[in-house]
Amino acid sequence: MGGTQASATPPSSLLLLQYVSIEDVAQDLDMVVQSTSDGEWIWEAASQSEQDSWESLIRDPLSVTSPSQISGLAGRVQVVEGINLTYSLRSVSADTEGDDGLKATVDVSAPTLSPNSAAKIKQSLLERSQEWKDEAIESLFLFDLLTTAQTLAADLAPASDTTGVETGPEPKPVGPTIATDIRLSRAIFWSHHLKAPSKLKDFNNWCPELGIWGIVRVGWPGYLCFEGESSAVDEMVRRVKGLQWHAIQLRVEKSWTWTSGKQAKGRTPSEQALLDCGLSKDHPDNAADQEGEAKVRTGCQVIESLGDLVTRLRGCELDEDEIEGALGIRMSGSGR
Repeated sequence: MGGTQASATPPSSLLLLQYVSIEDVAQDLDMVVQSTSDGEWIWEAASQSEQDSWESLIRDPLSVTSPSQISGLAGRVQVVEGINLTYSLRSVSADTEGDDGLKATVDVSAPTLSPNSAAKIKQSLLERSQEWKDEAIESLFLFDLLTTAQTLAADLAPASDTTGVETGPEPKPVGPTIATDIRLSRAIFWSHHLKAPSKLKDFNNWCPELGIWGIVRVGWPGYLCFEGESSAVDEMVRRVKGLQWHAIQLRVEKSWTWTSGKQAKGRTPSEQALLDCGLSKDHPDNAADQEGEAKVRTGCQVIESLGDLVTRLRGCELDEDEIEGALGIRMSGSGR
């Protein structure tokens, strides 16, 4: 079973990661590389041929037929500017003799931070690694450390969190025939994993309570997508952050002004605005139509497949860049 033995790390390293198989190493590195922008992951290879061998591990783990092909594998990933995680796979032949698994060391490099801030990140990563056993996390260790460090780095920058700005409640329309401007927002969270049914119960209750559309992808990783009036989405963001989950990020936070046009019979401007939200399209809880034949009822949709989530968000007419940024993946067929 995968895990980490922080106490057994070499003196110069912060953490020692224990993988079950070479496939687990490949999956972990692949997730890190895929979730970073160009230049944020750097192989620390001595030659191009060595780097080519390491990259072949990610593309096809089964192509690695000899430990010497990935001997000395090392790289670093940028958390934010000035903060990096360094990664080094220890000698395969030495580590696996009489032992099931592979070991890698991880350390933090943060020359631009104060000693106290750097120590805080290192301690938090150590504490996070000690939670893996309780949460049954058996792989994607570096990926989990990266997302945890990104959250910590954001907390160190007071100006980086824009969700703390109180916008106040939106003004209500005076009458059904008055043109109204309504602020709408969309928020998309990334979570390291979202599997427990108990975690879904809150969203099934909160989405109709707050009057917002929700789409939740369960699995590893998990995603939370919300859209509706800005004040309601702000409240949902506050509640999600209040859950204090580990390794969760607010990847997208967008707002815009919706202006009422021709009044639909039986519809308030707020209802019309909700029906114009992208996430309302083909939402299973959206039984209403634009002619006011049914009451507008919002809710939370659960999706299991990452591919289905991509298709769903595309159907909601979200920009490809927004989808890629929210999910941390590069999509084929995006025309770039």
